[in-house]
Amino acid sequence: MSLSHGQYAIQCQLCEGDPKVKWNCLDCELLMCSKCKDKVHSKFKSEKVHRIIDIKDVGQQSKCEEPEERVSSSPTNVKLKNIKEYKTRTVDISFLAVSLDGSLWIGDGDKEEGFHLFTSYTALQNVKLVGDKVKVLSSFNIEVYDIAVTPSNDILLAIEGSRLKQIKAGSNKVSDSVYFVELSYITSVHVTKDGRVIVGGGKVIVVMDTDVKYLARYEEDENKKPIFDGTIWSTTSTLNGNIFVAQPYFNPRVVVLCKGDVINNYTGPPSIKSQRRFNPRSVITTPMDHVIVADCFNHSLHILDNTGHLLTTYNTKDIGIEYPRSLTITMEGPFAVLYIGCRNTGSCEDSSDTGQLYKTNIMGC
Repeated sequence: MSLSHGQYAIQCQLCEGDPKVKWNCLDCELLMCSKCKDKVHSKFKSEKVHRIIDIKDVGQQSKCEEPEERVSSSPTNVKLKNIKEYKTRTVDISFLAVSLDGSLWIGDGDKEEGFHLFTSYTALQNVKLVGDKVKVLSSFNIEVYDIAVTPSNDILLAIEGSRLKQIKAGSNKVSDSVYFVELSYITSVHVTKDGRVIVGGGKVIVVMDTDVKYLARYEEDENKKPIFDGTIWSTTSTLNGNIFVAQPYFNPRVVVLCKGDVINNYTGPPSIKSQRRFNPRSVITTPMDHVIVADCFNHSLHILDNTGHLLTTYNTKDIGIEYPRSLTITMEGPFAVLYIGCRNTGSCEDSSDTGQLYKTNIMGC
């Protein structure tokens, strides 16, 4: 799923009050206003050797080199605020995307067979949140694995087959896109901020530009061994050019790719592994260039830096959100808004309103 475009406004992580973030400490992994840089960060031990850059240069620092094996202690104080819950007609919200007009694309991806009178298809819906209700603008009975929004507000659909489908902005018609890959099926699609299209399927990742020129193909590592050994489920990218790929089953992990090679494999912290199996279902990039991983089975969000190292985890069950399956993020004024789609935890036999959708303001990542 792609990020919305435009300038991100985020809060200082030290005072948590000044939205005019100016500085980024690469060693502390903190974003700061000028006042906190001079008055607070200057008192940190070894501050004189810390690398502090202008926020405008975030992402320009190349981190594609092989990273050290480490788990960072996190200065990130992640908070979810103003949590709003919505009921939908989907049993599971398997994917999410937000359009440039603020409407959402949601669905469970499963095509319904036969004729169902007065039923809005849950496979794919374009919806708008009105008050505490979900208004369906349009719906499509088409099997979908993943969706992404382009810079021109078109919707790209990953479906079974070798070509991405599309819904052009302002249209309610599903048609073929220009994006074709030599894969038997496509299970993941992501659009970068500059319009590059990343597709995954058949244990392969392909990167294309807007002219459908192949820029990269990830299938084998430098030792000629397959990179992926399970289904590719979700993909995102960071400003330094890294690609994050979620593989939730068989060998569950998040693979981090850069310049033709694997630079990291995130398999979850030991505390997660000792409880339930790590289940990374969705990955999304934040305004601070971190990556959030939705771990469905453990009711948690994992926040990684842009090379795939753990910063912190957030237990969503503590705030009543269970089985997070899909994520998308956008900006509303100065606030970063995270949408979380979940699996229905109860029986859907007696109610058509089953799928859980949450809207939150996320701070600290």
